Amino acid sequence: MWDATGMWAWILHRITGLGLVFYILLHTILMGVSLLSGKQGFDATLAVLMGHPVFELLDIFLVGAVLYHGLNGIRILLFDIGIGISIKSQKNVFWIFMGAGAVLWFGWIFAKLG
Repeated sequence: MWDATGMWAWILHRITGLGLVFYILLHTILMGVSLLSGKQGFDATLAVLMGHPVFELLDIFLVGAVLYHGLNGIRILLFDIGIGISIKSQKNVFWIFMGAGAVLWFGWIFAKLG
């Protein structure tokens, strides 16, 4: 059971979806509060968020979650319209999309660091 690609794809899709919803809520609340505190408060918040290494690392995870969730969502849409409906083709499409996502993610990381 634990080696089923579809099960892991489903679990990771739910986890990344919940993580993205949590991020959007947290981002909206944080930016709203900092906007209420005026220009200085907003600038101070941005200085912390853009300059701290922890937030740089969280940005890397955010881009990874967006890529995974988006590409897996496209895979699910393809399945829904009848493309790749066999189990073998679903696994192949999943791994092709995850490979493309990994290339995009690492490319973005290297561009950001370089």
